[in-house]
Amino acid sequence: MAYPHFPNTQMVVKVNPTLKIWWRDIEKNRGLEANELLGGLTALISVEPDRHVIKALLKFWDSERLVFKFKDFELTPTIEEIGGFLGLPYKEQEMIVPHKPTPRSFLKQMGMRCNPSVLCLKEGWISLEFLYARFGDEEGYENFSREFACSSAKWEKYRLNAFAVALLGSLVFPMERGKIHTSLSYVVRMLA
Repeated sequence: MAYPHFPNTQMVVKVNPTLKIWWRDIEKNRGLEANELLGGLTALISVEPDRHVIKALLKFWDSERLVFKFKDFELTPTIEEIGGFLGLPYKEQEMIVPHKPTPRSFLKQMGMRCNPSVLCLKEGWISLEFLYARFGDEEGYENFSREFACSSAKWEKYRLNAFAVALLGSLVFPMERGKIHTSLSYVVRMLA
């Protein structure tokens, strides 16, 4: 008996509690700015994924053609179609094409000094724990002041950007084992 092939898809089964704590803090002080930067994506933090529905839909996913294939039709919503349904002017928007930043440029985009000891950056990822310790914790600037190349006031701006990278990397574009792709810093920079 042949078993169906399921793509190696990352599924967010539960929102990381650290991200929820970080969001509660951001929401109190800078929730409006976060919503302007990320739009409705911040609402994903309160969504509880239904893994049964997701697993059921994966049975219809054609990983070679990147479409949902049902008995007599295919579902391939494009960004342009989704934008049309929502009344968004897609054709007037510039596409964001991120690339993997060097470790130095990622840290610079986060307001930090070059730190060769953060080896995961060479592989193009960072952990939520790293970002939270430095940007999510209200004392992150004081605790890691030697790692920052910015003032405490500028750190507040970088803090919001780091949260945006963490949210996108944890919920929208998840990698395996909780890794966050560093190229998302370019996406956030373009959104800001």
